[in-house]
Amino acid sequence: MLFKSTSTAASVPSGKPAALSILSLDLQVTGDIVAMGELHITGSVKGDITAKRVTIGEGGSVTGVVEAAFVHVAGALTGRITATAVVLAAGSRVVADITHVALRIEEGAAFQGHSTRVNSIDKAKTGPLLALPASQPAVSTPPYGHKNSSAAPADDRVRGPAAAS
Repeated sequence: MLFKSTSTAASVPSGKPAALSILSLDLQVTGDIVAMGELHITGSVKGDITAKRVTIGEGGSVTGVVEAAFVHVAGALTGRITATAVVLAAGSRVVADITHVALRIEEGAAFQGHSTRVNSIDKAKTGPLLALPASQPAVSTPPYGHKNSSAAPADDRVRGPAAAS
């Protein structure tokens, strides 16, 4: 891992919001990023991102998981987004599964993946990942291999399979 920023609430002075972090066009990051405030990316990130707000600007790219309260994508993202509000801007290229409370896809945005709307991101993180189908009753095959016993030959119904030979 080349870069990891781990801010904690204790490291942010009381009463002051966390500072804006900018990853510029010429910066390439391999590794996870954790920020308490806002993160603007116009460079390249290969890793997971957790922040309050994430903006992937034009020319910016992220390959990984993004978790934030708000995510705005104007560049490229491949991976997964979990956020309260997500905006895919015109010109963005997103190949991801998105879990959101609100999602806006602007005309001209390219989105491939799945979108799952939830009432609350907190519930989405603790809920089941997959909904299992309801169990179905076992199906038994009637004697003679017919679904409808009236379709069996009259001889077999009366005498049974051993007597039919």
